[in-house]
Amino acid sequence: MRQLLTRNRRPVIGVVLVACFIAVVWCMDPFVLMMLGALVAWIGIPALLVAGILWLFAFHYGRSNRPAWTILSIVAALGCFVILAIPANRFVQQRAVVAAKDYPSRVAPMLEAYRRTHGAYPTNLAQLPAKPTLPRLLRSPFGYRSDGSSYSFSFPQPGGLIDSWEYSSETDTWHLST
Repeated sequence: MRQLLTRNRRPVIGVVLVACFIAVVWCMDPFVLMMLGALVAWIGIPALLVAGILWLFAFHYGRSNRPAWTILSIVAALGCFVILAIPANRFVQQRAVVAAKDYPSRVAPMLEAYRRTHGAYPTNLAQLPAKPTLPRLLRSPFGYRSDGSSYSFSFPQPGGLIDSWEYSSETDTWHLST
């Protein structure tokens, strides 16, 4: 059993790395990901210099250059991870914003039917008998609000520190508030 675990480490490491990549792309805020990229560059560039010096010493004195290659491999792997994750994350976040902005037009007929039946808009979307799947950006407790005479949707702008998108049924438009 031990030999089996030792021999098959690379596929397990690969699966873990792919799972981490998917989690970072799907869940991480773009601002935090950019800061991670800056941190990798801030640590990686001096690490590359140290690896270059180690490699020169190893080459000159005939010693093993394995430490230099290990440092280079780790820095290259982290750099590639972040370089690939940033555009993938941006794509996923843009799709999430589009889905969230499209949601009011899909759920508006159901909200209007509820208002005609009950005289007011529902205080939460769970009161609707049927509704489209709620996009992930609108799943916060403040994603939908209603005072009975109008309703609104809001979600934080991915990558924005304090920016949020807000939709009002009175104007039937989205606007970015800062």
